[in-house]
Amino acid sequence: MMKRLLAAIAVAATLSAPASGATITYFTSGSQDNIPGLTGFTTFGDQMDGMRVTACFSAAGCQSTLVWADTGAGSGGVTGTGWSLSESGDTFSANAWSFAFGPNNALGQLVSLLLEGGPFTLFDRTNPNQGTPGSASGLDFDTADGVIDATYIDPVAVIPNLPVGDLYHSLSIVYKNGTGPRTDFVFSQDADNDSRLTAPEPTSLALLGIASLGLALSRRRRS
Repeated sequence: MMKRLLAAIAVAATLSAPASGATITYFTSGSQDNIPGLTGFTTFGDQMDGMRVTACFSAAGCQSTLVWADTGAGSGGVTGTGWSLSESGDTFSANAWSFAFGPNNALGQLVSLLLEGGPFTLFDRTNPNQGTPGSASGLDFDTADGVIDATYIDPVAVIPNLPVGDLYHSLSIVYKNGTGPRTDFVFSQDADNDSRLTAPEPTSLALLGIASLGLALSRRRRS
């Protein structure tokens, strides 16, 4: 998976100009993925379980990929060795994501951050035409400092429509020319969720079937 994402980044095409104090160049790449629908345009930190997060640092290299989990009502995140990433509240809010370094930072500067949305989380880009129905306007990756390449990977389409160009499965953030932060910072990035997030798990469906069968047999015995 990692090799495919890195290859996609290498052939990305530039899209738009930066929108903040940072110098951000936006790219897209990858292949189309189809989903049945969206849960709605509001996504909180505890609704992104399963997202994979990989961080790389100038003095420590890349750490093992971590899996996002909820940490409380409306909140979620990951904690690595000497760093953490968390999100609390609506992802559409400005600077809702928080990246923190541990005390006595020995990691150096953040070089890159890869967010793989996993089975259900999608990254919703700014779109003046609202974009995919049900996703609202979206919000591009944005932060205060750095020279950054932000690459949106694998465009998403809601069946039976074609991709609009606002929803993607993964986001790669690469700091260039040694501009990565070495102290805590915040950033913005809106997220949506695949409608299958609210579907019952296969195991739950199986248990429901067993329970129904047991109830039916019990009724037969009584009669």
